[in-house]
Amino acid sequence: MFGALRLILALMVALSHAGVSWAGYHLGVPAVVVFLLLSGYVVAAMLQPRPPWARFWAERAVRLLPPYYTAWLVGVLLWWLGVDSPFLQGAHQPGLWLAGLLVIPLNYATLWPALDTFTPVPPAWSLGLEIQFYLLAPWLLAAPRRLWGATILTAGVGALAQLGALPSDALGYRLLVGNLYIFLSGAMLWHAGQGSVPHRRALMALWLWVALVGAVTGAMGRWGQPFVLEVTAGYLVGLPLVAALARRPRTMWDDRLADLAYPLFLIHFAVLWGLQLAGHPPSPTAPAFLLRYVLLALAAAWLVHRVAQRPWRGLRHRLRYPPPIR
Repeated sequence: MFGALRLILALMVALSHAGVSWAGYHLGVPAVVVFLLLSGYVVAAMLQPRPPWARFWAERAVRLLPPYYTAWLVGVLLWWLGVDSPFLQGAHQPGLWLAGLLVIPLNYATLWPALDTFTPVPPAWSLGLEIQFYLLAPWLLAAPRRLWGATILTAGVGALAQLGALPSDALGYRLLVGNLYIFLSGAMLWHAGQGSVPHRRALMALWLWVALVGAVTGAMGRWGQPFVLEVTAGYLVGLPLVAALARRPRTMWDDRLADLAYPLFLIHFAVLWGLQLAGHPPSPTAPAFLLRYVLLALAAAWLVHRVAQRPWRGLRHRLRYPPPIR
């Protein structure tokens, strides 16, 4: 039910990194916000009934890490071949290699910019963010008080960042302390779909809160600050969109589109770098370049899926649905 949406979001991220924007606003940021909503929705469903935490974490690791490390190795290969990129300048620092392997530290590049100087998969900062949510989710979602408390706290931090009291890029978009409410909105959406009136009411209040903060930031002239308008728009459009798609049945073709989304998210920078090595730097105003780039990125995503995602499908299924003990 979400496969086509996931692929469209991944394409938005890929195009944004090729320089494509809308009226000067970043295409990839609202896409990432919707990805966070989807992540919260899926995790809430996975945690009902409550599986052992270790099994949940293992399934998430098998889902995320093999494709990531595959894309990471491709990025390292392109660095070795001589790609010139600000994301590949710090290879002489062993700590940055370790950060790339551990993933979570990459989420803190806004606090320690050196982390961004060697990232063979530049969008992996959001993967580090997602892993942190997965680590907390079984505990947070197990008790309503924790869910409500974390939602109120992080929605407040996010609002302060949007309004300019805190850094809008770090605490309004990238770090869990300012965006956990987005993940939790996705989780509440799943519960609302199961008939929970409190979750439905909380979502309505939260949507109105984000809309109010967005209106105030517009009146303050802050929509041009990173990434104030993009986060607001991603949430206000994404929440009802995910709610609408959640009511649609799951189909095989939708699953096939979903197979390409995560690999595309990971590998598109490598395709950009490969085109750069071949003498074709990004040209966001050239339709021929963009078409070539998108087609090559989709082909590379399919290869990553076949090599590093599909072979793990059976293990993921066994972790999510273990056979009954006899």
